[in-house]
Amino acid sequence: QRALQASPYDDPFVIAGNGVGGLEIVEELKRNGRRISHFVCAVSGGGLMAGHALAIAHGFPDAKIIGVEPDQADDFRQSRIQQRRVRLPKPTSICDGLLSYDVGENNWPILQRLVSDSVVCTDPQTKSAMSWLYRAHGLRTEPSGAITTAALLEGIVNLDDNVGDIVIVLSGRNIDQEVFDRYLVESRASDSSCSES
Repeated sequence: QRALQASPYDDPFVIAGNGVGGLEIVEELKRNGRRISHFVCAVSGGGLMAGHALAIAHGFPDAKIIGVEPDQADDFRQSRIQQRRVRLPKPTSICDGLLSYDVGENNWPILQRLVSDSVVCTDPQTKSAMSWLYRAHGLRTEPSGAITTAALLEGIVNLDDNVGDIVIVLSGRNIDQEVFDRYLVESRASDSSCSES
């Protein structure tokens, strides 16, 4: 009866915990004399991005911080356009880790201030990225983790003349093998039909 409910993405301690990943990125690059030009991270409720964005923006103020969402679950992009938190009635995507109805209340002001741009990817684009990550790098990645790679492979992220490293968060392997295999087959079929047209 005295239990506390902690949001998995909109709690200040969760945001701070996610920031540890951003701090590690900053420390590693600075130790090697490098800097970030673009930081690309998936957005759902916003905790992962908010924590990372705070650390990245502090360490590399000139870095472009870019959020990626599924095209049918783009509450953050719509919120940026309308300059207020937008709640989606029914977000849908194979990226089941990115299906929050809206950006968290604590995350929104952080993202509004620090994120330079937001882009969206379709599910077929995400499946194609999953296939590429597996074939080229041996990484079995869930859709929610692969969507950032999809945004780069598809040329959706505007990589302007900034000089520096492009850093993406590729997070999560939480996918059943059967589903993963099916997505790879569907991706190959889609790639084949595109090359034939």
